[in-house]
Amino acid sequence: MRLMPLMMTSSLTAAALGIAAGVPQIGTMPEALAADTTAVGSFERIAGMNRYQTSEKVAQLTGLKTVEVPASSPDALVGSLDAAHGNKAAVLSPDAPTLGGVNRYESAANVALEGEKEAPVVIANGNSTVDILAATSYAALTGSNLILSPAAELDEHATAALENLEPSGLTLVGGAGVLSESVKTQAEALTGLTANRVAGANRFDTAMATAQAAGVGSYLLVNGNNPVDAFTLAPLVKQSQSAVILVGQTCAPQSVLNFIANKPVTIIGGASAVSDNYAAKTCEQEGAEKAEAARIAAEKAAQEAAAAAAAAAAAANPYGAGTPRGIAYDMLGQYGWGHDQMAPLEALWMRESGWNHRAGRTGGPYGIPQANPGTKMASFGADWATNPATQIAWGLSYIKGRYGSPAGAWANFQRRGWY
Repeated sequence: MRLMPLMMTSSLTAAALGIAAGVPQIGTMPEALAADTTAVGSFERIAGMNRYQTSEKVAQLTGLKTVEVPASSPDALVGSLDAAHGNKAAVLSPDAPTLGGVNRYESAANVALEGEKEAPVVIANGNSTVDILAATSYAALTGSNLILSPAAELDEHATAALENLEPSGLTLVGGAGVLSESVKTQAEALTGLTANRVAGANRFDTAMATAQAAGVGSYLLVNGNNPVDAFTLAPLVKQSQSAVILVGQTCAPQSVLNFIANKPVTIIGGASAVSDNYAAKTCEQEGAEKAEAARIAAEKAAQEAAAAAAAAAAAANPYGAGTPRGIAYDMLGQYGWGHDQMAPLEALWMRESGWNHRAGRTGGPYGIPQANPGTKMASFGADWATNPATQIAWGLSYIKGRYGSPAGAWANFQRRGWY
C-alpha cells in the first residue's frame, strides 16, 4: 500500500508557486520561492532553518501533494522514494509513523513489493545512509524499486522480495566492500538477471557514478558527511531530472568538481551543510591543509610540553637544571644520596676547582672533581675533558667508592687538605 497523501500545510498552492503547468527546472526557481532560495553565483540553494523546513521547501517546489515520512534514515529515504513513485512529495515529520516491518530490511522490502512488480530493482547497503541516498536518487530517475541488504548476504526479507518481484533490471549501488559479491550472486540467482554494479572509490564517487549512470545533466548538491537535508529529495529528483551529488561542507573532491563543471547545480540545505564557497578548494587540498595544521599543532604542543618540563625541572632544581651544580644535584639520587649531600659537595668542589670543568691540566689534576690525572675520567666518556656531566659522574662514583658520601669526602678534605 502506498503512503496516504496529506495536503500541503503551506498556504502556497501549486498555482501560486507557478508550477502547475509543468515541471520546474532546477536553476529557474518559481518566483514565489525566491525569498527562500539564495543565489550563489551560478548556483541556487534550497534551505530552511532546519531539516524539516528544508524538506517543506523541497516539497513546495514540486507543487505536489505531500506525505509525511519519518525524520530518520532509512525510513525517510525509502518513504520519499515511495512518494516519488506515487507522484507525491514528502516532508519530514517527527510524528510520522514508521514504515513498519521488524527492521529496515523488511520495511524496504514491503514498500518495494507494493510498487510496480516489473520495475527495475536497485539494491543498497541498509547501514549506509549515503549509499541509500545515492540509490534513491538513481531509483527515482529510473523508476526502480529499492531493496536494502546487509553487506555480506541478502537477508530473508530482501530474498523474499526478489523472489516475488519480476524486475526488468538489477543494479547494486556500492563496491564489493559495501555489498559483497555474494549479495550480487544471490540477487542474480533470484531474478535471473545479470546485475550492474554502480560504485566508486568512496561515497562521493559512488554518488557521482549513480548520477552518471542515470544520464542526467543537472545536480542537487548535498553534504556527504551529514545528508539529513536530503532525506526527501526523491520526488524533486524525479520531477526535475536532477541527480544527487555529494560534496563536503567547505570543499568538493576534485573528481566531483570536474564532473559538475559548467552544469546546473542546486545546493540543498543552508551554509552549515554546504557553504557558498564549497568549490573554492578541493577536499584533497583541504585534507592536506588540515593534516599540515595538525602536524604543526602537534609539533608546537610537543615544544610547549618540553619547555614546560624544562621549566618545571629548573624550578625544582635550586642550582638550575643543566648547570654543573644543577647536574650534580640531579645525580645525587643515582648514588643513593639525598639532597642534603649537596652542601658538602658544593664546598668540596668549590675548593678543588671552583666547579670549573676546565680547571687544571689534563696530565695532572683536572676538571671539576680534580681527577689526577684527568685521563682517569675517560672511563666515563670520551668527552671527559669538555663535558661537565661526564666529570661529575666520575667524581661522584669516586666519592661513593672511597668515602661513601660527599659528607665523608668533605670531612677528609678538612682534615688533610685533599680527598
